[in-house]
Amino acid sequence: MLMALPPDYLPKAIAGMEALAKTDCATRFRNTVSSRMCAPGWRSAIPAALAEARAMRLCAALLALLAMGGIAHAGEARTEPAVGGKLTYRSVTTTTIPRATMTTGEVYTYIVTAADATSAEGIIKPRAVVIQCKEDGSDLACKSAAERPGAHFDSNLLTIPIADDVGDALAKQSAFKYAYFIQETRKFPVPGVRDPEHSDLGDIGPEPSVVLTNTYQCDFTRLAGFLTSGTTSQVTLPCERIFERTASRDGHRPALTIRDKVSVDISYNGDGWITLSSGNWEVKKLAFKMTPEDPSRIGSEGESLFSPRLGVIVKTHRTGENPSAHSKGENTTELISVEP
Repeated sequence: MLMALPPDYLPKAIAGMEALAKTDCATRFRNTVSSRMCAPGWRSAIPAALAEARAMRLCAALLALLAMGGIAHAGEARTEPAVGGKLTYRSVTTTTIPRATMTTGEVYTYIVTAADATSAEGIIKPRAVVIQCKEDGSDLACKSAAERPGAHFDSNLLTIPIADDVGDALAKQSAFKYAYFIQETRKFPVPGVRDPEHSDLGDIGPEPSVVLTNTYQCDFTRLAGFLTSGTTSQVTLPCERIFERTASRDGHRPALTIRDKVSVDISYNGDGWITLSSGNWEVKKLAFKMTPEDPSRIGSEGESLFSPRLGVIVKTHRTGENPSAHSKGENTTELISVEP
């Protein structure tokens, strides 16, 4: 079984985009870390319902595409991730709508609890959140969060660690499952502040602000024997993607379900090497393109780098665009550590 990398930063983009559309992001979404990333000039960018729909559709499209990946080269034995293995990723997403651009992200660990030649499953442990701060240092919430142990800046992006016990508690509400190298299900608890009445970005609590579930129902039989010796290096999968969000803990956002049909084109584009903080990896280059059945929905495309040694994607880069809403998103996700 070949494990693919899902994007774990897009939940923050969703929360951030919702916050952008609100007239009082600090009070209406105080239990989401992204609530304090609103610049004053952004607070009435577009109506709230429309902003949420656009952000959700764009992020859901990228989530669905990012869940695909992990294909072995022709003639190679397929590799499966090690049971008990811990794969930690850093994911950063920039989402743009008229009058506003938001960069958000997170650090998370995939913990594999079961794997064989055709499937894998496990849990997801949030490790840190990444938020965008004002470059002039005038954001007091960022300044306070930056004083937390282990917090650090990369330019204007602040990474705030999540306490180990809090990450364990959140992980209990998570799950992932793969069929071959397609993510069949991913349930992710979006970290939020401990006290919804106070916007302390440095104090993430054990209860999620919302839980996001992505399910992909595809014709997995088309993957049997894909890219083995003598077969084509390209395949197209018809899929239904289902995005579900629970009602938010603060009561401001209702439950939501989005369904749509897409076709996913996957191509093998050769071999290479990449050096990351997790190591120097020989990789297979995989191109992806997701096309919605409904042309009014979002299309997306990108590349994943798969490590046969690890049996996982080590880096992804994806873009998605909604021309009718004049919105777009770009995500980069990298493997930053491997245990054992």
